[in-house]
Amino acid sequence: MTTLAEQATLTSTDAVAVESSSTSPRSTTQNSAQTITAAGGSASASSSSVEVEVVSVSGQTSDPDEIETISRQIRRVLECPICLTLMSVISCYCPNGHAVCEPCMTTLLNMNSTQENPCPLCRTLMLQSLGTSATVVKLTELTTLVKVTCSNRQHGCTELIPVRYVSDHESECPHVPTVRCQVTICQWLGMYEQLFEHVSSSHPGVTVRTVQNQLKVDNLKDIIWNRRRTYLVQSTFGMIWVMMSRIARSRIQAALFMVNKHRSENNDVDKVPPDIRYRITCFDENDRLRTKSRTRVINWSTLLQSRCHNILSGVYTTFRVTTIDHMVINWFRYPMNNRNRIPTTY
Repeated sequence: MTTLAEQATLTSTDAVAVESSSTSPRSTTQNSAQTITAAGGSASASSSSVEVEVVSVSGQTSDPDEIETISRQIRRVLECPICLTLMSVISCYCPNGHAVCEPCMTTLLNMNSTQENPCPLCRTLMLQSLGTSATVVKLTELTTLVKVTCSNRQHGCTELIPVRYVSDHESECPHVPTVRCQVTICQWLGMYEQLFEHVSSSHPGVTVRTVQNQLKVDNLKDIIWNRRRTYLVQSTFGMIWVMMSRIARSRIQAALFMVNKHRSENNDVDKVPPDIRYRITCFDENDRLRTKSRTRVINWSTLLQSRCHNILSGVYTTFRVTTIDHMVINWFRYPMNNRNRIPTTY
């Protein structure tokens, strides 16, 4: 079983501290590399010393792909074998030097507080009284020096964070993806700014741009039973999901949902419908008016993640399609006194 010390030894040239400061190129910088040698303590029986080369890479001289590759290597070496996340804080009570992250170690010890705890990797009994080895001490010190990219880099975060503080940063990172694609069976999750491009490229025919805040939907009779028809509309108010589905042989339902730009679990603003309403007008094949819906509230798209069927069914408008050929959906701002607005709970 490979210990953390051995992994660090095998990847000594890969453990790279990525810095965004403007420095000289690596080839001409005298202090671009420094070697930290940690003498192995009694807690690590497999390695007597560890050499980790820490190279300062200038954000101006290193290309983004190289920085990302280096960060992945560091994350791999310092990956907790239990939760498979980066070990921001290293904990080691195994006589063979196997380390895990501090939260996982705490969980292990709490599970058997009155019993002896075996190492999850080699099953050797862990000794809480065991002094931390010099290897772990040095690796812990290294986590405050070595920087890696945020896991939300692909969503726009350009921060380079010391390993020690990665968990803290990522728990509050403004680039955490929260916007879901609502096209059937699509599992995409990303940022608000990336949604329209994703839908345009991955789901042709779904996106619509309009400055009139209006959408005409043809061929309503072609909507298949239990098969949702979806549009993502870019309007002057922002992006809106238009959802339609057949719920019976002669009945379809439709609703509009405003895409949230930002959302947190404790953000009550997202539970309040926006001040935008819509109305659906239906026409027959001769373009004669057949029916018009009542004005309805556009809800936030996060409501689509609700598991409560009663809440979702209450936001849809239902139509008979026996004499309907197409519909026109209009949406508009509806002034409302904020003091009288009642949050939608879900």
